[in-house]
Amino acid sequence: MIDTRFRPRLAEIAPRYRGFIIDQWGVLHDGGDPYPDAIDCLRALRALDKRIVLLSNSGKRAEENGRRLAEMGFEHHLFDAIVTSGEATWQALRDRTDPAFAGLGERCYLWSRDHDRSHVDGLPLEVVEDAGDADFLLLAGIEDHAELAPFLPILEIGARRGLKMVCANPDIVAIYPHDRRGMAPGGVARHYESLGGEVIYVGKPHRPVYELCLKKLGGLPLDGILGIGDSVEHDIAGGSGVGIDTALLTQGVHRDAFAGADDPDRRAMAVARLTEAHGATPRWLLPRFVW
Repeated sequence: MIDTRFRPRLAEIAPRYRGFIIDQWGVLHDGGDPYPDAIDCLRALRALDKRIVLLSNSGKRAEENGRRLAEMGFEHHLFDAIVTSGEATWQALRDRTDPAFAGLGERCYLWSRDHDRSHVDGLPLEVVEDAGDADFLLLAGIEDHAELAPFLPILEIGARRGLKMVCANPDIVAIYPHDRRGMAPGGVARHYESLGGEVIYVGKPHRPVYELCLKKLGGLPLDGILGIGDSVEHDIAGGSGVGIDTALLTQGVHRDAFAGADDPDRRAMAVARLTEAHGATPRWLLPRFVW
């Protein structure tokens, strides 16, 4: 059983590890602006020659994600690589080596933000306008503050036809600037499952996206890697699933669970409740991503 320990700053545990897999939304930024100290914290890790992979459940490709980070002030020298669920999805659709992707077909019905087609650029796919003509559904992204109702007609057609859905962002909740929250693609995918549809999830907490991160870290031993995130369901479960230590930020999506937990006993109770709910336990607790 993991003995979760609280530390107020990353500097107290960073020397134990050579590589870091770091979540983006909720850890580094709120979708619009960097969190205080986040850039300085990355700089401190780089000054110690740590290897860093940024991992996001964003349905966007890695290159586009990198541009957005640069606009926020996260310069490329602050990390070694970016891995997104969107990039992992694109590669899986290109390679078709995963049995889940091998028989999907070539015609897809695509959902994406701002009519973005980069999710299928360079792939031998035909994007169709009618779900009745599709071989599968590709849920790459949804608009901010989207509601479920507009998705229902297509979901119902897909479920009746037995179409598989590829979900390139398993997140259930989206965090917007100023801590506003809304539905994320994973919420749409879960509803599709409730209709009897089959969903292929790509991203945290599923193993393939973490295996891609481990490759980007250059084969570092697992006991020398720390995963940092703010979601037990995604970041902690995903990191634990591949055998690395994890650190949970208490001021992220679980801030309500840690409200008033200012002493070790109350923090332990909060961790126990989250573990029971999500089946994963962090090795460390940090208040936020601060050096």
